[in-house]
Amino acid sequence: MIKVIKDVDLYNHVGEFDVVLVGTNNYCMMSQGIQLNIMLNYPYVYDKNLETKYGDPEKLGTVLECASEGEPTFCLCFICGGNFRPDLQKDYLSYESLEKCLKLVNILYKGKNVATTLLGASRFDGNGDKEKILEIFNNCITDVNLTIYDYYQKSRSEQLNEIRNKELEVREKDRKAYYEMVRKRKKEADERFKKNGHRRY
Repeated sequence: MIKVIKDVDLYNHVGEFDVVLVGTNNYCMMSQGIQLNIMLNYPYVYDKNLETKYGDPEKLGTVLECASEGEPTFCLCFICGGNFRPDLQKDYLSYESLEKCLKLVNILYKGKNVATTLLGASRFDGNGDKEKILEIFNNCITDVNLTIYDYYQKSRSEQLNEIRNKELEVREKDRKAYYEMVRKRKKEADERFKKNGHRRY
């Protein structure tokens, strides 16, 4: 069974499912969108990804389960290579790789409650055609209870700008509340850095 939820960020619901699928490339980069949020806050996923060979085309169409006791389980789906010329290549999703990954997911997680973004549709994991992607999902997912979160994934700069704009809005009305917001943001960033060892944002 497949259910689609529109305009809701999957990241805020990762703990509600048995497994969360994450579309990614074969270059070990998790720098934008939901990939960034997972990399920052669930470092065992990024560490597992770094154990794979950088840029290896053989990774395309494969999946990698990332688990840690007491934490959500993620499954990296390698569905695209790098897009080094987005001005020339808008759609860089490997539809064949997406199909292979979903067929594996359908076997590995039979009967499980699984969540995912619309794999391959984001500009960060393929920028592919939504209709074609949904058709592949419907053809491949038959034995998994799948919830697809279809929403606009924000870049790192968009996320940071949004946070800063909210802080500035509060500053106009209440300086004390503004300073408290900034302190809280910096404290959370320091905690993330301690957790993942390399990035605050």
